[in-house]
Amino acid sequence: MNASPSKNAQTGGQTAALPLAAAALARAKVKTLACLGGISLERGVAMDEVQGYVKDPTNIVWVDIQDAGQEEFSLLLEEFGFHPLALEDVAKGQQRPKVDEYKGHLFVVMYSAGRHAETGEFRAQEVGLFIGRNYLVSLHKGPLAALDDAMNRWARGGQMLNEGIGFLAYTVVDAVIDTYFPVIDGIEDELEAAEMQMFDPTQHFGVERLVRYKRTLVALRRVLSPLREVFNVFLRRDHSFFSGNTLAYFQNVYDHVLRLLDALDTEREMLAAALDAHLAVASNRVNATMKALTVITIVLAFAGSVFGAWGMNFSHVPLAEHPWGFWGVWLGTMLLMGLALFYSWTRRWL
Repeated sequence: MNASPSKNAQTGGQTAALPLAAAALARAKVKTLACLGGISLERGVAMDEVQGYVKDPTNIVWVDIQDAGQEEFSLLLEEFGFHPLALEDVAKGQQRPKVDEYKGHLFVVMYSAGRHAETGEFRAQEVGLFIGRNYLVSLHKGPLAALDDAMNRWARGGQMLNEGIGFLAYTVVDAVIDTYFPVIDGIEDELEAAEMQMFDPTQHFGVERLVRYKRTLVALRRVLSPLREVFNVFLRRDHSFFSGNTLAYFQNVYDHVLRLLDALDTEREMLAAALDAHLAVASNRVNATMKALTVITIVLAFAGSVFGAWGMNFSHVPLAEHPWGFWGVWLGTMLLMGLALFYSWTRRWL
């Protein structure tokens, strides 16, 4: 195939007549970016020309496919020779983060982190990466801002473009890992605010918030913890795909993963402490309520006993015949009730 930049430039990144297999990609959103000899970049490489670029070992090609279908998977199997099991994992989705080593390429599963704009619920978006000696193919469902950012960063790579596929792979995984920091920092801020709110008696605090945070932290750990195994593969010095200069960059991303896991452990401890504090606060408020109800019950029982005695059918009730007898008893009872309530208030029983 003709892989010269001039042909692609003259057609604006499209060819006049695409083969049937490449034309099937019209239903998917495809972005391509090629680095030619570590010097120039070319966007919009047509799919029927990608293999021509890949055959030149000095070129680096990135193909990003959004919402791939069966036709796209068949094309990838035919053009790149990806393992059918790896393509099946991408098609099914919901895979555990991992790296599988096949002949001629690596298959990596990662998740990008985000939060729902309205509900704030955690969302993990799966992305599959096929990494060869001089190409990278990314597949995902729906738009993924992290990959758009990675593509822009790689295009501005400068001299690092000479580091080959290692620098491209680093740029992609680093952009994906960076999406976790705003999520985890936001959860930490919300936990601190929740701790303050639960001690404010004027605000209602629902324990369901803490349960939601717990569920989010479990989901985050489920997609982050396996990445340690992924980067152990990337950091192997006997790996033929990545140059020695890029190992420091992968080590940096690996440190980011460890930082995120440490932050998750810290927030899990904060959450456990918040749950214990919530139970303690709720128990103290129940005790205070029971104490106040006990005082009120005793005071009302005293008043009930006095007025109940006066209401009994006796022939001679003390002060019953006195003109001010009723008002004297009533006033005395109210005064004693007030004194009892005032004394309880000074002792903080109410």
